[in-house]
Amino acid sequence: MLSETRALFGIWIAFVGLSIVLGGCGGGGGSSPAPPPAAAFCDTKAFTVPVQSPYVLPYPPGVTYTMFQGNCSPPPGGHQTTFAYDFDHAMGDPITAARAGRVTLTANDFPDDGNAANAGGNSVWVLHDDGTIAAYFHMCQGCVMVAVNQDVMAGEILGLAGNSGASAGPHLHFQVFEDNTSFNNGDAVPITFQNATGTMAPTGELLEGQAYMAN
Repeated sequence: MLSETRALFGIWIAFVGLSIVLGGCGGGGGSSPAPPPAAAFCDTKAFTVPVQSPYVLPYPPGVTYTMFQGNCSPPPGGHQTTFAYDFDHAMGDPITAARAGRVTLTANDFPDDGNAANAGGNSVWVLHDDGTIAAYFHMCQGCVMVAVNQDVMAGEILGLAGNSGASAGPHLHFQVFEDNTSFNNGDAVPITFQNATGTMAPTGELLEGQAYMAN
């Protein structure tokens, strides 16, 4: 199983392309030579009504963070053709599971140097019961607190925020993919959160520059 997860990580590194931009990371990559325009892509998938969402914010209740780079962000943002959220965590802030599942992959040895070659840096991947898989990127070196094949509950601490991978500063990049076979831009899932308090779009989508408290 460990060799399989390592192989999966190698595939992920090959597919994920992150760009360093001022104040944020790039999105969870894409291998398509001609990605669809952001607006068209964002119109292809529907958001779940927040009260029906299976996801909670990936940080503890009572805590507030600003979501500074969101879905299909305009240039020069790194999420131009994908669904992903960046939260302004500080070094060492706890990152929690947004949904129950099983850990399928971890990376824990990348330095906190904002090196684009390391893509998502230290990370945890959690497979959900419907086959979707969540990725939590840019944790600090040695800060992952879960192991492959471990079952986790929503709200359980996965690790601590850092500045590893393609990152311009400490933060959490959170992204969900349709399944664990492909991690291209177009395989990302639009996410809402059942416990977010703050200003949201009519769809329930989080808005760039807005602060959200976890209830």
